Amino acid sequence: MRRIYTHEELNKEVRFIAGYYLLEEEKRLNYGEREVLYLIGHAAIDNSCCGVGGCRYALIPGYVVAWKNKTDETGKPVSEVETIVDEDSKTELAGILKEKEAITQIEFW
Repeated sequence: MRRIYTHEELNKEVRFIAGYYLLEEEKRLNYGEREVLYLIGHAAIDNSCCGVGGCRYALIPGYVVAWKNKTDETGKPVSEVETIVDEDSKTELAGILKEKEAITQIEFW
C-alpha cells in the first residue's frame, strides 16, 4: 500500500504526560534493489510516578517511491512510500537496524 510521509522537523522535543520523545535522524537504507526510509528517535519517561526509563527506536514508513517530490499545505516536504508487508523482509530489516543503529524497538507502518 502506498502512503504519503510528511517529513517532520528533527530534534524537536514532543512532551507527553510522563516524558517526551523526539526524532533524531531521517535515513535511507539500500535494501535489495529498493531504498527503505527509516527514522531514529528516542523517548524518555522522566515524569512518571512509576519511575524513569527510555528507549531508542526506529520507525519505518516503508520503501521510497518518490523522495520529497511535493509539499503539504504547511510547506513541509512529503515523500511517497510503500509499506513493507513481507514478514521475511521485516525480520531481516529489523536485524539490520538493530545491529547498525543500536536500537531496542522497531515499528513498521
